[in-house]
Amino acid sequence: MNVPMLNGGTHINLTVRDLERSTEWYCRALGFTVVRDARPVESGFHFRTLLHTKALTSVVLGQADNPDPEPFNENRVGLHHLAFHVPEREDLAAWAEHLTAAGVQHDGVQKLFLEAGFGIWLRDPDNIWLELYWLNAEFFMQQMRARVRERRAATPATV
Repeated sequence: MNVPMLNGGTHINLTVRDLERSTEWYCRALGFTVVRDARPVESGFHFRTLLHTKALTSVVLGQADNPDPEPFNENRVGLHHLAFHVPEREDLAAWAEHLTAAGVQHDGVQKLFLEAGFGIWLRDPDNIWLELYWLNAEFFMQQMRARVRERRAATPATV
């Protein structure tokens, strides 16, 4: 089946309990900048778009007019965690240093399972689980090559 092209992600919308607190945290902890405020008619939400200027990644924070007081829980259906990619593995050490200086609790640089890469785990003010992630591209390329070889081996040759 031919699947149409995707060219990366553009943004994620996160529902937060306190828009001001979360805006301050994302700007201080992760370096985002506020670029837009919106309250669409009849949406029941106040949205604030944050942009990370070095990555052109955006996070839209939304506070409902009547927010649920419960914090985020990755065990409920929906989002498990949100990951941001860092270009080089060494960048994670700089991030760990930055987060510590910004007063953000984190787990330090961790080797991730299955040789997938390395990352730093942290939580935002609403307990949303975040990850700063360096992708071990060679590991994933090997996995993809193995899958292609398996498909080719399973397909009878045509003469």
